Amino acid sequence: MLNKILEHKTEELPSLERFKMLGSKVVNEMRQPVLASFNIRNLKYFNEIYGTEKGDWLISLMVDYFCRENKKSILGSMSYADHLLVLCEAGNDSHDEIMGFYQDIMDHFLERVNEHYDRAKIHVECGLYVMQPGDSFIYAQDNARYARRSIRHSYSNTIAFYSEELRQKSVKKASIIPNFEHAMDSDGIQVFLQPKFSVKSNEIIGAEALSRFCDEDGVIISPAVYVPILEQAGIVSRLDYQVLEKSVALLAKWKADGYELFPVSVNLSRIDLVEDQFIESLDALVEKSGVDKCFIEFELTETVLAKDLDQIIAKLSALREKGYRIALDDFGSGYNSLYVLGQLPANVIKFDRGFVLHSIQNQMGMTILKNLVNTFKEIEFEVLCEGVETEEEKQKIVSCGCEIIQGFLYDKPLEVDEFERKYIYA
Repeated sequence: MLNKILEHKTEELPSLERFKMLGSKVVNEMRQPVLASFNIRNLKYFNEIYGTEKGDWLISLMVDYFCRENKKSILGSMSYADHLLVLCEAGNDSHDEIMGFYQDIMDHFLERVNEHYDRAKIHVECGLYVMQPGDSFIYAQDNARYARRSIRHSYSNTIAFYSEELRQKSVKKASIIPNFEHAMDSDGIQVFLQPKFSVKSNEIIGAEALSRFCDEDGVIISPAVYVPILEQAGIVSRLDYQVLEKSVALLAKWKADGYELFPVSVNLSRIDLVEDQFIESLDALVEKSGVDKCFIEFELTETVLAKDLDQIIAKLSALREKGYRIALDDFGSGYNSLYVLGQLPANVIKFDRGFVLHSIQNQMGMTILKNLVNTFKEIEFEVLCEGVETEEEKQKIVSCGCEIIQGFLYDKPLEVDEFERKYIYA
């Protein structure tokens, strides 16, 4: 049976269903069967530059290198247009030897492609799973895919072996949207507030509203985990609007109770700014609340400005003209800040913690930071340094001219009740 299966390497690859059927007949005869999942990351871009005919050639070449000419392969199948599954027999090879074997094939494949079609800079990612007795091919395919997707955003790591840790992370990621939907339906989106302090007066002068919700076990999920997933799914606007709604309600309550207000900032995504209805809805919400728009600040990062720049700047300009405050967050974490600042209608520049920490390590960095702060203040930006955690960091930052600080040195993000107890109703 194994010899008959090998003949398929020289024919048209079987369908995915036939691949699973044929593979299940021989997998128990194999010494250390490995299921490999391959994907060309930027095939769409390659097709746009060189045409679909060359794209088809690229797929065919991938099949040749990783399946037909691969001495360890038994059988292969295209699971999608650019996803190749290959059943291999690894024998007595160690994990390192298996990875080295496929790295060599990938290097030769990429060398051939990029030598003639270098504008697209093709990259291949590979996930590997060592099949165990009793494994179904669906289970093995899922595990190989988990491994491959774990390196989706890495260009330094192109091959990964499956581990149970990867599977748990993938399952956890898959639960984000259901947990988010449940939180939205059950009023489970919480707002935490982190204060911003004036160094001169040592008083609170603002706060940033940060979202939180819990998983099925009641454990708070980090925004670093769920925000990218919600953005990718195109539903982050629902979260942003909920945070804005809760923040405006707090400001309205504090105003009704007779307390002096300060700006509360909320984060906006690119999706928010390219949707006319979202901007109209948030403006109507604030108008109805009776809260002055100068107490609402919208924070955005450089990634928001990566596409549709003219459209986004027009939307931000309209918000600024209505009286809202605009802040550029994470300044120094990317490459477009200075270019964008010439066009961005912002009030506030927030220096990224990583950039600040790197700058205050030596005199040259301190000089650069000081001059940047002074330049921004000269053109009437408020300058804030975020993520300040120690008194030493604070002193160095203050010596560079920054007078507004946000970070654990002053306080962490707080639940609303605790924030109000410390800073509103104290």
